[in-house]
Amino acid sequence: MAEVVVELGPRGYSVHVSAGALVALPGLVAAAAPARAVVVSSPRIWRHHGQAVQRILGAEIPRVLIPDAEGRKNRHTLDRLHDAFLEGGLGRDGLVVAFGGGVVGDVAGFAAATYMRGVDWIGVPTTLLSMVDSSIGGKVGINHPRAKNLLGAFHQPRAVVADLALLATLPRRQLRSGAYEILKCGVIADPSLFASMARAPAALAGWPGLAPAVSAACEIKAGIVARDEREGGLRRVLNFGHTIGHALETVTSYRRLTHGEAVGWGMIGAAWIAAARGLLPEAVRAAIVAGVDGLGARPAVSDLDEDAILAALARDKKAKAGRVPFVLPTRIGEVIVEPEVAPDEIRAALRVMGIRQQQ
Repeated sequence: MAEVVVELGPRGYSVHVSAGALVALPGLVAAAAPARAVVVSSPRIWRHHGQAVQRILGAEIPRVLIPDAEGRKNRHTLDRLHDAFLEGGLGRDGLVVAFGGGVVGDVAGFAAATYMRGVDWIGVPTTLLSMVDSSIGGKVGINHPRAKNLLGAFHQPRAVVADLALLATLPRRQLRSGAYEILKCGVIADPSLFASMARAPAALAGWPGLAPAVSAACEIKAGIVARDEREGGLRRVLNFGHTIGHALETVTSYRRLTHGEAVGWGMIGAAWIAAARGLLPEAVRAAIVAGVDGLGARPAVSDLDEDAILAALARDKKAKAGRVPFVLPTRIGEVIVEPEVAPDEIRAALRVMGIRQQQ
């Protein structure tokens, strides 16, 4: 079993990565020594894997099932969790086990962060995207109707258990969604990982390189988080592709695109801006586009309105003094953070993606 350590001193923890990693969960729960524990999951995930969790943790452990759609990552779902914790007698010495994809992890982690000023939690991601992205780093939160992840906190888990066997029931579209995030890690920090992803089959179907790719992506994120826990500087590089991506998710009300698909589009837009500024050779821009496209088709965005996207960008939580920073690649394995990109540059990138003003 691979073990990736997030070095954060007393807040540090390990990410356990392997097929069958769930066997580590009872020991991790026991080490937390909670007076009470509760599992937060979704109906779909519990239907596939609930029996395995009950066998491992005991059938008597209480559970709360919440919707796992991005559009339900909101105050109402958060209130449901707080109510369930209170009714179940969870105290400050309790433990929350988040068993699900990114939505479950984000909301359950935020509920743990805000309940009684913070209780412990363990993440058990069940999607490829959450294994390599949201489960590591302690960024938890919910969406606001006008901006993605606008309400949140930093609340590190006690541990993360990424069992690759759970991916067997994942739809191909969701595998592809996670693949975009792994590709992103290659662009920002690891040319060999990028090259590996560029050779991978669409949606990673039957790919033997999956386990080392997941471990490599986790290592990259863990190393960045260890050096910049609260996104004061270096950690911002993880937002490559996310600036335009989050805006696309917002203007489509989180219904059309998976997070990974939105990031895929965002990487194409950011690479174009970098090339237009002379920061990125055209051949490398083309390689990034080919890498994104090689993972499979994404829903079209050509019917969206560029003015609506620019308005969503202005509300981005990373904006300062009305300026939205962009992460731009300079080569495979290296990116820079540009504090400001002009609206005309963004419009030009959106038009490369097929997005124009709607009449």
